[in-house]
This record gives sequence, structure tokens and C-alpha cells, in this order.
Amino acid sequence: MTITVRVAFDTDDVVRPDVSALLLDDQRRVRNSGDFVFFNQPTDESGAVRIVDPSALEIEPEQLGQVDALAIDLSRVGGDVHNIVICASIDDSTPLTFTDASVISVVVNDIDNAVSQTLATYSISALDRERALMFMEFYRRGAEWKLRALGEGYAEGLGPLAVSHGVEIENEPETVGDTGTVPRPEPRGEISAGDSQPASTRKVSTASTKKPTRPPRLPQWSLGPDLAEDGEWDRARLFSVSAIGSGNERERRAVSALLAVIGGVREFGREVTRRCAAPTGQIETFIEPQFRHDDDTVRPDGLLRVRRGRKEWVALVEAKTLSNPLKADQVEKYIDLAREHGFDAVVTVSNQLPGAQDDHPVLIDKRKLRKVDLVHISWDEIRSVAIQMSMHSRIEDSTQGWVLREFVRYLQHPSSGLHGFTDMGPLWVSVRSAVKDRTLGPADKSAVEVCNQFDQLIRHIGLDLSCLLGVTVTPIFPRDRPDRTTRTQQLADSGVMFGSLRIPGATGPVTVEMDLRSERVSCAISQELPGTSRTQTKVKNLVRQIPDARPDTRIDAFTSSSSGTTPARSSLLKSLRDDPSGLDIDDGRSARRFIVTQTGPLGGRGGQSRGNVVNATNKLVAQFYKEIVQNMRVVRG
Repeated sequence: MTITVRVAFDTDDVVRPDVSALLLDDQRRVRNSGDFVFFNQPTDESGAVRIVDPSALEIEPEQLGQVDALAIDLSRVGGDVHNIVICASIDDSTPLTFTDASVISVVVNDIDNAVSQTLATYSISALDRERALMFMEFYRRGAEWKLRALGEGYAEGLGPLAVSHGVEIENEPETVGDTGTVPRPEPRGEISAGDSQPASTRKVSTASTKKPTRPPRLPQWSLGPDLAEDGEWDRARLFSVSAIGSGNERERRAVSALLAVIGGVREFGREVTRRCAAPTGQIETFIEPQFRHDDDTVRPDGLLRVRRGRKEWVALVEAKTLSNPLKADQVEKYIDLAREHGFDAVVTVSNQLPGAQDDHPVLIDKRKLRKVDLVHISWDEIRSVAIQMSMHSRIEDSTQGWVLREFVRYLQHPSSGLHGFTDMGPLWVSVRSAVKDRTLGPADKSAVEVCNQFDQLIRHIGLDLSCLLGVTVTPIFPRDRPDRTTRTQQLADSGVMFGSLRIPGATGPVTVEMDLRSERVSCAISQELPGTSRTQTKVKNLVRQIPDARPDTRIDAFTSSSSGTTPARSSLLKSLRDDPSGLDIDDGRSARRFIVTQTGPLGGRGGQSRGNVVNATNKLVAQFYKEIVQNMRVVRG
């Protein structure tokens, strides 16, 4: 008897669980690690239980979405296997838990007959903060197999669930890569013909190597600076913003608040210090420590110390608020001081964001950095980390969670001076006018500065999306154009700047293009179209995916032989809703790629309207994500 087990979910949910199974003996333990079937080990040693693509099964589709399914041939299951436990889990690289799901179901079908028959359906709603669930199990009763519901959960995830049933799990080292994220290790322990290690001694890795099939959904609310400030009186604050005086006082308050929260909120402190290249350990923070240097008294804004056993990592902290830039001579003085005292790093904090090619907002002689690291973290990035952890329940201690939420309130208040990236800089107006007049030269320093500001805007949008979605959104900056022209040459010739954002689960990077001549900004995403089905069928599928998109959304169709950026056909969404043949290729070839684009106005010209450009771009990206990106699916071949 062959049956299938599918995990189904509400299509509006952000949760996309993985299915797995445990083959257990009469002691409810696995015989060896080969009895654990999951994404890194998609079949057991006998081949009786295996993970399959549900689209390959001849089963009527249902209203709920579905992830990978299990196919179980009960006639091939070993006689010493007494139970087959069906599990679902959420990748531990995301902050999500099953409490983020509306309903999760398991559907069991018998596919031995000519017509598939549903044997059982088991649904769970109002779930708690588990990351792994045991839904049901098949168990032997004499010569027959029976089925019963379980409904047991594990808050720690799939690894502890497997360990509790005897599976040996490898420890996963968390090493930081160049992108600042923790890279996922390569799959280990997979069953293969050339595997010489016996299953009885093999350890498996539960680190997911699967790419998400869809991006997370955008929350229905925004993160304005006036959260919880709509009452008759101002609610009391842990970090006061009342009567903030001079810039120096504002900086002292900001640094004191930041260092206090780093030292007091464990998960937040570890994440911020990790981004500063510090080791994991006990964190201590100090405000305005005093040193003697070159016969002068020197007081950096703060000091970070991380201790682990007998080892310690120490960094000096220099911070700026408002639009105050970091000063190279001051940063160099702290680098010299750190080297003199044997400290490991200097950490700078400001509203400045590094551009595409920059490691730091100020230029420092590399020879000074041979023994001391120089790390920059922006207030935008700090706010993004704090909001991610607050929104997505990543702080275990409730009191520490409240402290972090109070810190977010402080970061968002205009008086704090921690506004992050807000405008395109003082040269924006002159460059915009020169582009329209076609008088901008590629060697113009103002063009270089505006290109750098645009890169900062892309990074800023990525950080905003990261905190809203709870995933790491990575900026992708263009290098040279195919004809070897530089960024500034591109701006001078066409008036265009562009950058992209990589979002986990999206069908492709989201490209943001700013055209200073037409005074328009656009967002675009591509969808690859494998297979040989007709273009009209592909158009219908796309239109169904984005029902709420603006009617003026443009769809470009490309064939395998389309040259460069020139589409074979183009049409507006409002036309394709009535007539999906609008993208049919003249010579009958099938479209192999769609590019979906939305466009909006660029914003004001100068003064305060420099910030309107940032607001207009932010608004368009958020709308594009909500209407398009979060709804588009990767099309399987």
C-alpha cells in the first residue's frame, strides 16, 4: 500500500513548513540516523519513506497551499519499525514560529487506486510558539497499519525533536561571512550510493539548505515614529527625550542608551557585537572611559568589552547623531589609542551609511588598521535589528523585551537625532538639474557623491524591509556596465541610477531604478518560466498571482533568444486581465521570462524635498512588495 502525506497551509500565511518523518522501533527510538527523513536526507535507507514534489502526484489540488510531501510504501517498511511519526518544522534561520500560522493541516491520501482517495485530514489552529510539530503517526496493530493524531510540539525546533528520538545531530558552527549573515553549511549525511559511513554512526545536519519558495508577507501596519503616541498625554519613557539640549548632550544620551541596551538585552547585544566582529561571550559596556594619550586626556564616547573564558575583546566607541559626520582625525586618534592599549577595534556609529564600495564612511590610512579593526554600524542598522527582534519575538526574557521596545521608541523619536538616512544630500539639486540640462560630466565629484547617496538609499530600504519582514534583505550594487562605463558615466549619459535588493524566497532581485530626466522611479522583478506551456497559460497564472496590483503595472515578456533588455512583447496588466493573448510572441515561441514593473513620481526638487525623494522611493518599494513581490511564486519546471 502506497500513501502520501502532505502538509498544507493557509496561502496567506508567512509560514511555509517542511515535512519530515521518523521511523521508530518498539522503544520509540530510531534504529540509526538513516531512519530520519527530512530535507537534507530525503529518503530512508530502504526507500520506503521519501520526500517528493506534491505537484508530481496525481491528486486533486486543494484550496490550501502545500509544501513537499511524503510518499510511504508501507509494504517496504522493515519489520522492526513499529511507528512512523509525521512531523512539520520551520527553518530555524527565520524568526517565525507556528504561532504565525493560521492553520496547518496534514492530508493523507491512498494513491494505489486508480482514483486517489483521501484517508484522513488533521488540522491544527491557534498554535503556540513551537518550531516543530509531531502531527500524527502510523503504528502497527498486528499485521495492519493504523493512524492516530499526536499534536505534540517542540519550541526549539526540528533538531531537538530528532534528538529526543535518538538521532545524532551535528553541531553547526556559526561563522560570519562577508555579508554579515551566518552562512548555512553544506548538506551532510545524505544517503547516496557512494556513502561509506554506516548509518549507525553517521550524524546528520538539520541546518536547512532549502531556498524559501515564497518571500515573507509584509505586515499590515507601518513603523511610524509616533507609535503609541496618540493619547492625551505622552506615555512615560525608559529613555527620556525631554529637554534634549546641545548636540553633545544628544550624543551622550544616544550612546548611553545604546550601550545600556547592548549590555542589558542579551540577544540584542550579541547580534550587535557580532556585527562588530566580536566573539560570543559576556558583554560589558562603559560610557566615556578616560585615557591618557599624547599627554592629553581622551574620552571616547564608550567602550565595549566581551569576555569569553580568559580571552577578551575590547572596542572603543565613537558616535554621532543628527547629520553630524564622523571626522577622520578623531577616528584616527581613537585607532591610535586602541593600538596603544592593545584593544581590538574601534566601532563608529552615525546616521551615515556606507555606499556600494565603502567599508567605512571616512577614509582611513590602511596602515593604521593592521592591528586594530575599524567597524561602522549605522543607526538605521541598529534600529533594524531592534525592530526585527521586537516584532518577531526573538527576545526570550519578557522584561528585556520591554526594554528593547522602549529603546525602539527612543530611536524613532525625532528629538533623539537618530533618524538614519533621510535625504539625498546637499548636492542632489545641482546634479539633478545638470542631468536634465545634459551638462553633467562623468568626472564631476558631485556625480560621484550622488551615486554614493543613491547606494545608501538602497541599503536604507533593504534595512527597512529586513525589520518588517524578519529576514535579511541584501543590497546588490551594480559594478561596471557591460560597455565598461562607470556609474557616473551612466548617470551623465542616461540620467539613470539603479540598484537591487535580494529578498529570500522572491522570484528574483527587486531592482530599483531612478531616472532623473523623466523624474520617475521604478521597481521591477523577474520571474523565470521553465517548461513549454503556452504563453497565455503563463500570463493567466501570473495575473492570478497579483490580483491587487495596479492596473498600470507593466509586464515584459522575454524569450530565450531575447537580446539584452529588449522584451519580445510588452503589455499593461489592465489589458492582460481582459485578454491574456497580449503577450503572445509573433513567431509562436513561448515566453521564458516575465519582468513586472511599477513606476511612480520621483518627488520634489530641493530643500526639504530632498527627503521627498527618499519617501517616494520607500513608498513605491513598499507598495510593489505588497502587491507584487510577496505574491509571485517561483515556477517549477
